[in-house]
Amino acid sequence: MKDIKGDSELIDNQTLLLESVFKDKVKTRIVTTHGIYNSEESILNLLEDACNRFASTLEGRLKATKKLMNYSVKTPLLIEPNHFGAFPTMSYRHVECVWIFSHPFNVEEVSKGKSVVLFTNGISVSVNASKHVLLKQHQRLHTTLNIYGIYHRNK
Repeated sequence: MKDIKGDSELIDNQTLLLESVFKDKVKTRIVTTHGIYNSEESILNLLEDACNRFASTLEGRLKATKKLMNYSVKTPLLIEPNHFGAFPTMSYRHVECVWIFSHPFNVEEVSKGKSVVLFTNGISVSVNASKHVLLKQHQRLHTTLNIYGIYHRNK
């Protein structure tokens, strides 16, 4: 694992997930297709900085998606709207929320409300969410990416 400090540049189309870590100064584990990194920044700060790179804010992106898709809870986040985004496993204000990005994965429910997400490259993570919630959230993210893409191609 590589340690980084405040580097939201790792949040891109190669990101698999973000999860909170509370060890020493580390606040976030960033899992990508090219490695696992630790950051002293919180997940929300990293997501905010990533959205800023594409001329928006975290709240602005979430508000726009809520309005476009009529979502009220666990809204997917389009970080770079025509390219990639992520979804929260629960309310994004909850410390146990894991953000899962727009990559294929399989889910195994290990107990009520607890699942293991397995990415195609073999990386897995245990999350506090049911298989149903994870698959629904994944679908919502991809539906939002597709509708946004269609909407902007037709203009």
